[in-house]
Amino acid sequence: MALRRIYDAIFFFFISLLLLFPSPSVSDSATQFCSAERGYGEESCRDPSSSSSSTRILIKGGTVVNAHHQQLADVYVEDGIIVAVQPNIKVGDEVTVLDATGKFVMPGGIDPHTHLAMEFMGTETIDDFFSGQAAALAGGTTMHIDFVIPVNGNLVAGFESYENKSRNACMDYGFHMAITKWDDGVSKDMEIMVKEKGINSFKFFLAYKGSLMVTDDLLLEGLKRCKSLGALAMVHAENGDAVFEGQKRMIELGITGPEGHALSRPPVLEGEATSRAIRLARFVNTPLYVVHVMSVDAMDEIAKARKAGQKVIGEPVVSGLILDDHWLWDPDFTIASKYVMSPPIRPVGHGKALQDALSTGILQLVGTDHCTFNSTQKALGLDDFRKIPNGVNGLEERMHLTWDTMVGSGQISATDFVRITSTECAKIFNIYPRKGAILPGSDADIIILNPNSSYEITSKSHHSRSDTNVYEGRRGQGKVEVTIAGGRIVWENDELKVVPGSGKYVEMPPFSYLFDGIEKSDANYLSSLRAPVKRVSTEPHRNGKYKNSTFRQKIYPGSGDKEEKQEIKPMTTVSLRKQNTRLPPEVNRVLYVRNLPFNITSEEMYDIFGKYGAIRQIRIGCNKDTKGTAFVVYEDIYDAKQAVDHLSGFNVANRYLIVLYYQHAKMSKKFDQKKNEEEVAKLQEKYGVSTKDK
Repeated sequence: MALRRIYDAIFFFFISLLLLFPSPSVSDSATQFCSAERGYGEESCRDPSSSSSSTRILIKGGTVVNAHHQQLADVYVEDGIIVAVQPNIKVGDEVTVLDATGKFVMPGGIDPHTHLAMEFMGTETIDDFFSGQAAALAGGTTMHIDFVIPVNGNLVAGFESYENKSRNACMDYGFHMAITKWDDGVSKDMEIMVKEKGINSFKFFLAYKGSLMVTDDLLLEGLKRCKSLGALAMVHAENGDAVFEGQKRMIELGITGPEGHALSRPPVLEGEATSRAIRLARFVNTPLYVVHVMSVDAMDEIAKARKAGQKVIGEPVVSGLILDDHWLWDPDFTIASKYVMSPPIRPVGHGKALQDALSTGILQLVGTDHCTFNSTQKALGLDDFRKIPNGVNGLEERMHLTWDTMVGSGQISATDFVRITSTECAKIFNIYPRKGAILPGSDADIIILNPNSSYEITSKSHHSRSDTNVYEGRRGQGKVEVTIAGGRIVWENDELKVVPGSGKYVEMPPFSYLFDGIEKSDANYLSSLRAPVKRVSTEPHRNGKYKNSTFRQKIYPGSGDKEEKQEIKPMTTVSLRKQNTRLPPEVNRVLYVRNLPFNITSEEMYDIFGKYGAIRQIRIGCNKDTKGTAFVVYEDIYDAKQAVDHLSGFNVANRYLIVLYYQHAKMSKKFDQKKNEEEVAKLQEKYGVSTKDK
């Protein structure tokens, strides 16, 4: 923690020094940005004076919105940092004043999922780090996290390649790292990425057989390594083997157009891979991030895992929320092919279900999977959909479409909008509150959004280099009118004012909040094993008789080095279950549970407690004195002990359970204490537990 404070102090010191010197900026509109065809960011770009890049900015009269709160306040920015957030800030001269009356002042968006300058399927994405980021700034996104693809499986070489690709960046960015093979060198490189390069997440592709796809054994090794490093494991969840078979089937049926792409990789394959990845992550006990959730099938698997308390993050993308797959059947190949991405855009109904999941917290944040190819590149698959480069646009459109679709329709609030487009991403990747907040000390990445202003999306006016747009012609309400990145006004009056090379690489430290409690749950698991058990030797002597091994150790979880030996006869076994074996006196098969959600059902209780053994009875408190409490009666005393070991502190709907043995619980008289004591006594007598243990 002390080192972190020193790092932050040094960082802010150097930022202050850098901002003492004005940087040049480009003030031309998108259509005038460069004489080259959508070629801004190249050597031909102009570099006029930076009169608009003031290091002191005051935003007055707006509604400041954070993920946790909104208020009427002014925001004062100096040298790239937010200095004050309060009403009626007074400043002197030489301060740029922006009037935000009637508008929302919000943290700039953070896109967790992009592919810029990526070599893929025999070509390279048309947007590089400058053009893609310029488009993002015009749409209100001020940081993104891109995926580094290793060079021949080498992580360090891949990182160096992307360092070179990002030299013209015009806004802040971070990196995820893909893992495409496994050996000791990859394991060591992962540690270098985390400890030296500021990468805290690694992606595993379960699709793209023959290129990026990993097998289950590699995924397991990667999950274990991620856990040890405090890095977040991410998965592209489609069953690559089944997709490969589906593609062959479509070709055999003569289906070679873009519609074959969706038909060859149906939602069930996304659901299967999502389920498999979640279960493997549960086996390793490490958090999991599922990228571009496109189907109800995948969303349902995430919902079940989160309900059970597993740490799984689900990321829908704008295309999956907004679009449906009918475009893939368009007779014009140019139109149909621009919608080809993986997993595919799904049929009608999936998008609305994903919106509902996003609004209720089943899915946590919105990305884009921005991976653009122009119509010429898409035509590589004119006669075979398997050769169409996969990817769509979204960096510039994400904030507008999410606001109009989710806030404009009343599905979420303005604070929720900030959470799903900025704050949650910053928290997951451990850069909050430097990013994702309008607070004193945070980076001055800010947008001003006018909820009453309208927009229209077209490929003629967007800032991507692509000549197509999957949201062509879409209109909506809620437009980003001003974008401030790093304390500089980079988008205002529909004009971009950006500088190649002004973007900074943001290092992201490991062990985000998702790793809280992992060590404790590991310890609880180990204490529940009741193993190893020393068994009687069955190795015979030369005379045909068995060795006289007459002792067996009984080791209780959590008992340390204490051992109890029991003399037995040769060739017999002793079961630790269903006997009058004495456990520590507090152990009982009747549990008292507190701090339950008031609306929990008996079915949900059985789902939670039934994992640890057969349950005889569950009684949930119903009146005002007993709401939030319950009795759980197990058939077996050892199952009850496992439940106490595992479920004490278990999170259910943001409430942490308190699980006690019946003897130690202080129960309400209103819960008919006498009747329950008689019932428990009968159960204890029936199943052979000494009443002296009470």
